[in-house]
Amino acid sequence: MPLLAQDIESAISAGKQAIESGKPDEALDLFSRLIASDPQAVLYYYRGLAYSAKNQENLAVQDFTRAISLQPLQASYYLQRGVSLLTNGQYQLAIDDFSKVMELEPENPHARGRRARGLFYLGQTQNAVDDLLQAIRLNPNNAALYRLRGNIYSASGNYENSVRDYNTAIQLKPDDSAAYNNRGVALANLGRIREAVEDLNKAMEIAASKPSSGPPAGVSTTPW
Repeated sequence: MPLLAQDIESAISAGKQAIESGKPDEALDLFSRLIASDPQAVLYYYRGLAYSAKNQENLAVQDFTRAISLQPLQASYYLQRGVSLLTNGQYQLAIDDFSKVMELEPENPHARGRRARGLFYLGQTQNAVDDLLQAIRLNPNNAALYRLRGNIYSASGNYENSVRDYNTAIQLKPDDSAAYNNRGVALANLGRIREAVEDLNKAMEIAASKPSSGPPAGVSTTPW
């Protein structure tokens, strides 16, 4: 028997709250029961998010794929499948999904940022930088995009450019411990040791004030 729209909305709200509260098993149980009654694309999508929250990316990909088969023009389904594929190291498949998102939503900066990460992992550094240039044009106040580009520059040995991007990221988000940490690494590689130590100390200070975020751990290329 098909579920009523208000029932689906209520279930999705409860499931999202469970995921955000660190209880993905509750969300999995809820969405699995709903899918057994009425296998809708949106329910597979949210169960995929619950699997992803448990780091079960293979199962997440399966559910996102089911959602796509039912609603092939929904950009968010491709975006989340791409994220899971990227996490699994399936970079080209992830890039394909992010490209599909941009086909459906040309102004989507999230897909460009994530596609840039996949391109970088495949060694296509310039293409990754080009994607981030467009993502920043679409979303110029997103500190994470500058940090990601800074990470790519730093990993490529272009420390001057990386420092400039980290500067912008920190201006936009002064409590970003990863940006301070990564700028410190870049500054150290430039021989600017005193500034590097200041940044690394600042990164630890910020991380210590946010226990749940954990300490900075090297250069992270996660855009969000």
